[in-house]
Amino acid sequence: MFVNKKILVAGMISLAAIGMSSAAFAQSALETYPSKPVTLIVPFPAGGVTDVVGREIAAKLTEALRQPVIVENRAGAGGNIGTQALARSSADGYTLGILTVSAISIAPHITKKPGFVPAKDFVPITNIVNGPGAIIASTNAPFSSLKDMVAYAKANPNKLTYASVGSGSIPHLTAEMFAKEAQIQLTHVPYKGAAPAFQDLLGGHIDLSFETSLVTASTNYAKGKIKVLATTGSTRAAALPNIPTVAESGFPGFVVQGWFGLFAPAGVPKPIVDKLNTITQDALRDPKIRTKFEQLGLQSAGSSSHHFAQFLVEQDRKWSALTKSLNIPLE
Repeated sequence: MFVNKKILVAGMISLAAIGMSSAAFAQSALETYPSKPVTLIVPFPAGGVTDVVGREIAAKLTEALRQPVIVENRAGAGGNIGTQALARSSADGYTLGILTVSAISIAPHITKKPGFVPAKDFVPITNIVNGPGAIIASTNAPFSSLKDMVAYAKANPNKLTYASVGSGSIPHLTAEMFAKEAQIQLTHVPYKGAAPAFQDLLGGHIDLSFETSLVTASTNYAKGKIKVLATTGSTRAAALPNIPTVAESGFPGFVVQGWFGLFAPAGVPKPIVDKLNTITQDALRDPKIRTKFEQLGLQSAGSSSHHFAQFLVEQDRKWSALTKSLNIPLE
């Protein structure tokens, strides 16, 4: 086929110019960023675990970026309000967010209109922490290990009750995931809050709880107020080193843990994402931060933005399949 060489050369020059222009823009964005304070949205109230993690990361970002990184608590709707706020923010790197498994991986499968589409509205920067949970039991329960709990449940279908903070919550989904894996039947008792649910467990009115907070579990376990049957992370938790994981207790591959990640709105230039990723990963290597997170029952994570994106795809598949299998109605 005949090709006009002048047109071909002109086209190649144009493409090169576009490539140079894009590269120059990216470099310029990196060199001038940040030139003003950065907002870090935490979609939960001040004082909670997510807030503590957010403030630790904000302090490290402030130090490295030489600009204030200001935490803004945008609580409500299980984290969805703050998550929506980040999705609607400008893609300039001046608004970031600490988002969680509840909003990113679960809410889209149990909420009709969450107000955002994770894969389209956000750029994952890095995972910050993973939060393994624990399967705990009342001191009145006639078993002290996960193996014995399963045996009791098989002999007494639907007799064991477990508390959660509502349908579609992580405790509810974790319990049903485990029941399916162990081939047992448990009775779900939803509560309007974590506090009344835990009080009923302490009082022996509820048999089990699939806790997301190791702080709550370890504190009450140390006081002899509960039994801890297993933890749900991939490895034993520093807060409960003598307690086996669910995988160690006869259910290989069973891992359920929450996570908090650093995100930006879709469209933020890659050089800025890479810069924030490097700073955050460096922060997560700090022994003081790792120790503080362990005291909260969390495990420092950190990953490339690419690997974090792959992790999110896996999480989406996992929670989507579970919510569909449970026929949880969209709210």
